[in-house]
Amino acid sequence: MENWTLTWTKLLKLDETLIGQIPDNLPGVYRLSYKDPDGNYYVFYVGKSDDIKRRLMEHISDSEQNACIRGYLTSTECYFRYAKVMRQEVRDSGERQMYRHYKPTCNEKEPEGKDDIQVNLN
Repeated sequence: MENWTLTWTKLLKLDETLIGQIPDNLPGVYRLSYKDPDGNYYVFYVGKSDDIKRRLMEHISDSEQNACIRGYLTSTECYFRYAKVMRQEVRDSGERQMYRHYKPTCNEKEPEGKDDIQVNLN
């Protein structure tokens, strides 16, 4: 089994300015969260991309296709974290592990990925 230690960013507000600071063409995994009135943050979507900046910009655009994500974006302040991951199979496995751990409400199906690659989620 492979174990990968990812370096996660701190939790950042999901807005165009902060997303714009991500380097272009940076591959990795990410998660979208909101802060509940109970004071805790909850993950509502997990994803991977070969260009995190582009993908996050797509999420906050008017063309976002996922109605669940649009609902969160229009009803509450949202946040994101990401980790740079160069290898596709590690991105796949990381996305799958985040899905299983956080059980995000806006992912429509369980992502594919190998179970023999482990990544840290913190």
